Amino acid sequence: MHRGGNAMSRFVVLGYRCGVLLAAMGVLFQPVGAAGPPPAILATDESLAAWDYKLTPEDDALLEAIQRGCFAYFWKEVGAPAGLAKDKSTDTVCSTAAVGFQLSSLPIGVERGWISRDEGRNRALTALRALVGRDDNKKCGIYLHYVDENTGGQPDYSRTKYRYELQASTVDHALLQAGAMTAASYFGGEVARLADKLIADANWRAMVDDKTGYMTMGWKASTDRGVAGPGEIRPSYWEWCSDEERLLCFLAVGAPREKHAVEPAAYFRLKRIVKQHGDLPPYVVSWNGSLFTYFFSHCWIGYRDLGADDPGALGVEGPAVDWFENSRRATLTHRARCIEASQQFPTLGENRWGLAPCTFRDNYCVHQVRPNVGDIDEWHGGVVPPYGAGSAIMFAPVESLAALREYKSLTDAAGRPIAWRDPEKGGYALVDSFSLDPPYGHDEYLGIDHGPLLLAIENVRSGLVWRLFMQHPVAERAVERLRLRPR
Repeated sequence: MHRGGNAMSRFVVLGYRCGVLLAAMGVLFQPVGAAGPPPAILATDESLAAWDYKLTPEDDALLEAIQRGCFAYFWKEVGAPAGLAKDKSTDTVCSTAAVGFQLSSLPIGVERGWISRDEGRNRALTALRALVGRDDNKKCGIYLHYVDENTGGQPDYSRTKYRYELQASTVDHALLQAGAMTAASYFGGEVARLADKLIADANWRAMVDDKTGYMTMGWKASTDRGVAGPGEIRPSYWEWCSDEERLLCFLAVGAPREKHAVEPAAYFRLKRIVKQHGDLPPYVVSWNGSLFTYFFSHCWIGYRDLGADDPGALGVEGPAVDWFENSRRATLTHRARCIEASQQFPTLGENRWGLAPCTFRDNYCVHQVRPNVGDIDEWHGGVVPPYGAGSAIMFAPVESLAALREYKSLTDAAGRPIAWRDPEKGGYALVDSFSLDPPYGHDEYLGIDHGPLLLAIENVRSGLVWRLFMQHPVAERAVERLRLRPR
């Protein structure tokens, strides 16, 4: 993944900090539990209202159009003959994380009638065969972040805009595996066999930092020889309890080979830092507070149907957390912060929020929004990625739908849509980002941005991805080993 910015250092990251403004406003970001253990994060009546929300026919029509555009990206923006989803629409390289979303998109496409079951199965087979059948795209069974979209092997730098990193990335593998599990549950047969091999070969334990016990970010090659040449385990690791970390630990705990699996306590040892904004409810915060750090794992893990977890059951100190409720609180606090910041950034507003990594012109923006572990705000001029609020539909359907309707309706002075690209005319629905200062929609599309939007909407409409992922043996094993209980 490139969410921390390191993997995509070719981009100029626009930073904008407004701590002075916030101090003047008297905004508080309070740590919780300084005088004792932080309180448990438990479900509320508001949680129940969120997961019981009933879509209107108008809601459903809007979501259908958005999903159709997102699916079209994963169906069309692929290499040949491997059929692997491109990292972005503007370059010729595949990210394995995008393939995870691609594989998850295929059951959606079949169930929605956009492709046939045979078409979906064949695309899954083509992609999985290209990846599983090679040795130059993985280390210890953990797949490279970037591969060639035509072959599934090491990227061909003569064809790409940038020299992408050669790293066997734990989090990108986690997203790839989540998609493989979803496709395996749906299609069965050879798709399941190939997915099972991909899953069984992943040696999660080899990627654990011996000193800290945390999962590292992966193995990085030192030369262009890739996995065949020298390299090292990266001296950085996943330590904070947010969505990327929980997903990869969940999968590592559920690994089918005991020698590859990590102990269940590793999931609970991720640091749970509880903070709150003003009088809003407290929750476990992520490092940077970017909204994707509260919805990525929920694209697959059915936390909505699980009760609060219990670190103490495995001998780890920390608050019990209902992760659906935690993300609901984080989403609404994030939205409140964006509304406050609209005084300085006119693109932000009541229905324009949801800041998450995105491309904008020639820049890659990784927003930071307090409360967060780093205690930093970086607004990037108020640039808004529509998939942020859209993917939060799982936790805040009313607010998310209002934002999506706004994004679709925005026009410039000449009446041209700013953020909407009509799928009926070949568009991919919502652009990756936009600004109103001045009006501009950035016509670039990323698999790891369109992917969560597609999956989150489907989970709200039908729960399909949650059901398929959670019925896979790896997910069932993880739930059992983590002692998670139904709500």
